[in-house]
Amino acid sequence: MPVDKRIISVVKKSLNKFDFSRLDEKCTNEAQTRMYLIEPLLEILGYSRIDDRDMLTEFNAGWGRKNDKADIGLIQRGKTPEIIIECKKYGKKLTDKEASQLNNYFLNTKGAKFGVLTNGIEWLFYTNYESTKNPILFHTPYMVLDFENITNDLINNFSKYHKNADCLKEVYEEAQEFFFSSVFQNALSSELAEPSDLLIKAIFNRMAGKQLSEQLKNKIRAMVNSRTIQEALPIVMGEEAKNGSIVITTAEELKIYHSIKTILLNKYKKIDPTRISYRDQKNSFNIVIDDNNQKLVAKITSSRGKYSIEVPGNGNKVEVQGLESVIKLKKYVEEAAAVYLN
Repeated sequence: MPVDKRIISVVKKSLNKFDFSRLDEKCTNEAQTRMYLIEPLLEILGYSRIDDRDMLTEFNAGWGRKNDKADIGLIQRGKTPEIIIECKKYGKKLTDKEASQLNNYFLNTKGAKFGVLTNGIEWLFYTNYESTKNPILFHTPYMVLDFENITNDLINNFSKYHKNADCLKEVYEEAQEFFFSSVFQNALSSELAEPSDLLIKAIFNRMAGKQLSEQLKNKIRAMVNSRTIQEALPIVMGEEAKNGSIVITTAEELKIYHSIKTILLNKYKKIDPTRISYRDQKNSFNIVIDDNNQKLVAKITSSRGKYSIEVPGNGNKVEVQGLESVIKLKKYVEEAAAVYLN
């Protein structure tokens, strides 16, 4: 469900007026950061800090004999917070230690769906991965917002958490897709790097083998390597082509991708080039940061041999007619990537 344009408009106007100046002076500790930066930003999302039906502060989220207090809880529906926020001082580096603290509060707040770790400028959004038995927060945030550079993409994503947006269900489902993809890639890589007996047995069965000895196990395990995987890939692609499920990356898509990657590397000279990559899908070729579809920089689509580029926040599709078409989008591409690369 897309966010109501009226909500996005209100959030955009408020953020454009927001005073981000002199934060070093105004936010010298955690309490000041909350008062002058974090809570005012949450008010832009429609949560009143004077109404405990909207925003709870310093509420009990301890366990056992502890009486630990979570910094902020946001309530959209009902009486308990769906979003738990752990606040840190402006400029403080956010680490796994702080994320662990947030996780404890999340586990002890019945009905909580999201956890947010923030120093006022950087906002890390977490939720649990429902496919696991343990309801802890997933170790990687599904989204990161950086208010050092306010783009249309940031505004749209921030608006999803507006009290009246009614988007939390969709946001949760999108996060689950992100986690599933991440876990699958890690699991597949681990299985191929260190094949289990189950995989060895499955391969042996497809070889029409009769009895699997330890000697044969070791022989097959040694044969599962990067060379044999590369050799098998064309066969897998051929089967996918027969079934109509293959995604073919074209030379034109790669040309556009490398042009956009060059633009970004010239702009952000200190970043690791491997952070910029692509995901080729059935209906679009997505240029992303950190191999994350949530960090979309540009979307390439094609129809009847013609290619178009769409940049998040720009709103217009531009038909590609040579390298000049890509260069014209330079400003918008840089803006779209800024929130993830700065």
